[in-house]
Amino acid sequence: MKKLSTLFSLIIGICLAASAQVYTTVDSVRINNAFGAPADSGTVVAVTGIVYGPNSYPTANGDVFMLRGQTLSIKVYSSGTFGYSINTGDSVLVIGTSSTYHGNAEIDLSYTSGVDTIIKLASGGIVDTPLVVSSIAEGNESQLIQINNVNMSTQTGWTVPHTKHSFNVHVGSIYLFVDSFMSPDLWNLSAAPTGVYNIIGFGTQYSSSYPYSGGYSLEPRSLADFVQVTTGISEISNLTAAVYPNPASTKLTVTFSYDKEEAYTLRVTDLTGRVVYSETGTTENGDNTLVLNTANYSNGLYILDLRTTDKSLVTKINISK
Repeated sequence: MKKLSTLFSLIIGICLAASAQVYTTVDSVRINNAFGAPADSGTVVAVTGIVYGPNSYPTANGDVFMLRGQTLSIKVYSSGTFGYSINTGDSVLVIGTSSTYHGNAEIDLSYTSGVDTIIKLASGGIVDTPLVVSSIAEGNESQLIQINNVNMSTQTGWTVPHTKHSFNVHVGSIYLFVDSFMSPDLWNLSAAPTGVYNIIGFGTQYSSSYPYSGGYSLEPRSLADFVQVTTGISEISNLTAAVYPNPASTKLTVTFSYDKEEAYTLRVTDLTGRVVYSETGTTENGDNTLVLNTANYSNGLYILDLRTTDKSLVTKINISK
């Protein structure tokens, strides 16, 4: 440990002597000014952190990856490899210029010849599990995050065949960025994934206007980052019924036949178990029709539960507008 500390101090000393630069932390480099760009933009910085893979610029001449600090992360952009091969979990020293690209904070290793570098310090570092969020904000840039219950059946923007190496997908209030470099297996799919998923990926920003605000998206690393949701509730029915249309937009109809007048309860819950609608009533002897107004429902998957004393219907419904 003492030898490693001495070597690290020697490396830092040599690098700092080579040029006027600041030895700092990822979290400090991520501090923004009032315009949404790093406050120390243009400064040559030396930082250490843990590598998040994969390489999102996998060419013979480039390394692009996320570098995790104590609580925040930053993108490292390099047009050269400096002899380093990206491996998730590595501890590395990075020297480059603090900058921004369309609002996304970066350390750019293409400005200061003879000073910019990537030096591997150790292997086997622990990479955090994804941070679960409901929306993407400035603090999530380059951070590994997870958004739950994304209904991909309602997505727009997944084009086949693709006309360029990346495309954007809109799913409700969530934007996904699919890149042929970062996630080739997703990019090469013949159609978008369907169903409800917990999706993992890096928070990214692409804002075309200055000052930089908005333009946040989630960039999955591969198809494995799409974890399909199971509700834990089996579809059961000893009540013969029709539920239509499914997916529904503004109206859902339930029809069934019953042989007597009897009290019923109907509930609609979301995947967390929250009741979004309930009603009680009495069945008719014969044909029954229940109409639900779903105009105010958010897009996604729900559970419809209709029960009488001795019969029940539990089924999944999909709201898509």
